[in-house]
Amino acid sequence: MEKNTGRPELALPAGSLQCALYAFDGGADAVYLGLKAFSARKNAVNFSFEELRKLKQVCLTRNKKFYITLNTLVRDQEMPEIVKILRELQFISPDGLIVQDLGIAAVMKRDFPTLPLHASTQLAVHTIEGVKVLQKMGFSRVVLSRETSLDEIREIRKACPDVELKVFIHGALCYGFSGLCMASENITGRSANRGECAQICRTWFHCKETDEDFWPFSMKDLCVGPDVVKYSEAGIDSLKVEGRMKGPEYVYWTARYYSLLLDGADPFSEEVKAAEEAMKTAFSRESTKGFMFTGKNGSMGSENMLSSSYPSHIGVRVGTIDRVLNGKAVIRFSRPVALRDGLLVISGKEAAGFSLSELSSSRSFATSGELVTVSFPSSSFTKKPQSGTPVFCTKRHNSNLPLQSENLPLYRKPLSLSVILSDHSITINGKAWPLEVQESQKISEENSAVAVLTKILSASDTSFFTLGSLSFENKSSFIHPFMPLSALKQIRREFYSLEDKAFTTYLSSPSPVPEGLTHISKPSGSYPAPPVAFDEKALFTSLENISSTVSAIGLNNISQVSWALSHPETPVYADQFLYVYNSEALNLLKSFLPNLLGSVKTEPTELPLFISRVCFRHHALKKDCRNCSRDNTYHLSQNGNNYTVHCKDCITYVERSK
Repeated sequence: MEKNTGRPELALPAGSLQCALYAFDGGADAVYLGLKAFSARKNAVNFSFEELRKLKQVCLTRNKKFYITLNTLVRDQEMPEIVKILRELQFISPDGLIVQDLGIAAVMKRDFPTLPLHASTQLAVHTIEGVKVLQKMGFSRVVLSRETSLDEIREIRKACPDVELKVFIHGALCYGFSGLCMASENITGRSANRGECAQICRTWFHCKETDEDFWPFSMKDLCVGPDVVKYSEAGIDSLKVEGRMKGPEYVYWTARYYSLLLDGADPFSEEVKAAEEAMKTAFSRESTKGFMFTGKNGSMGSENMLSSSYPSHIGVRVGTIDRVLNGKAVIRFSRPVALRDGLLVISGKEAAGFSLSELSSSRSFATSGELVTVSFPSSSFTKKPQSGTPVFCTKRHNSNLPLQSENLPLYRKPLSLSVILSDHSITINGKAWPLEVQESQKISEENSAVAVLTKILSASDTSFFTLGSLSFENKSSFIHPFMPLSALKQIRREFYSLEDKAFTTYLSSPSPVPEGLTHISKPSGSYPAPPVAFDEKALFTSLENISSTVSAIGLNNISQVSWALSHPETPVYADQFLYVYNSEALNLLKSFLPNLLGSVKTEPTELPLFISRVCFRHHALKKDCRNCSRDNTYHLSQNGNNYTVHCKDCITYVERSK
């Protein structure tokens, strides 16, 4: 596989069929989507089997691609349902399956080898060896952690030229590493690795050191904007926009915006600026370039990645408050607005959204620079918003896109058919039907046996299948055989009915539940390797130095399998962040590591809430990096629970207080 040197694929989220259709209309090359089960976005609409068949046919017609996310962890008892899903997907033939669970990967490679295997960002891959291990396991594409910088991505690309790489360019950011975040499960019992994230990072905490309530983990949204072309130059294969919970307006305009930039449009052109404003109005928080320009030592420079106040959708700034009256506000607009536009005012820690229901002028709109009196929910604020308070537009009155028809043709899987014709029968793929054949009275190319069979067998009615390729052998005594069309159509219906019955039987046939996973106790005197280590060489050197002094090494990232492979004399075990949730995953690791002792059970309440590359000291407390000891501790509380924040070498760990 050669490194990508042209425009990379632009992949948009599709929480529904409508979103997929509009993503393609906006310029997306691909969409990724979840099913009704085993999706990390469990609350999205997600896709049924019939909708997948419609989407597949759309992609074939429009030369687009689609990817399925099976990116949650699964138990042994859930594997039969996974197998059923994989059988359906084998029929659909998506362009890739994005998975986190190594057990699903093992089943795919063994029983469904035609399904392309892509590694989810939930695997927290951020180093060269992590990519190489997944490649050895059969993954053809790796979605890198959002925390990986452009320079680090370039190094990975150079070291791993023959595997596809995918990176995030836009959308919501998690405070903790995806796949390593235990906040939701730790506090609420809802696992982010099972599609049930409660978004603890979007809630308030009280900081003892500053004696204030704030949102210390609420990230700004990623928006690399015009810098997206740098990923093209770096040879990245696919660019990913987050947002399977978002609507058609968001995916259409985001696809439009980045498609224009990737095709070389001037970022300051009216076309690009209009797409950017529509995209942000559909959904946006405060924005950041994310980790794109992170320094090698973890320094983020001057940019703060945390949302300063309001953790939800703010849209586009359209003006400022001049003064607030009783039930009214005088606003100076910096952008045009119209009646029924949705507006938002943020004042300190309070916010109020409202629809623009009236203007002091007789018009239905206000122009840029105009000072206008509007109805205003002043009672929503304990303290009256002051002059200069920003006003945002969160929805345009005419922004809703019309519903597209979902009465779309269904994908039918092409079959290779072998047809043998004799005087009194026809055989299709080994199954014979009686058929009386005569010499044709009309001899032409369109009336030839092959043309007639192709036409009849291509019309597969409501079947799951249709004609792919046709192999025809004439064993009748007629040079130009004539086949009665009515009889031929009936035979076609019976043939495809048999194929459909066999397929539905295959889908519903039971598959065995794996043997059951047995965990080991964490070996006494063992050392757990850290799940995050951007300086991979330094980590591997330290593991080598301590390996003779400990009983075993705990592997907490897929990259560390590489170290274990090169040190077969050292006992290792799958520690809690390597997530061995089923016996298929354990067997896969054992096939690579003869020195693997087993896996330990994940205990969410014993693990950090967050492991983050966002330094709490620098971003939440806004302290300068100069003169930092690189080892700082802070204390938080929320709803009667206490937490400790430890910032060590630019990595933040948030844990329950002992």
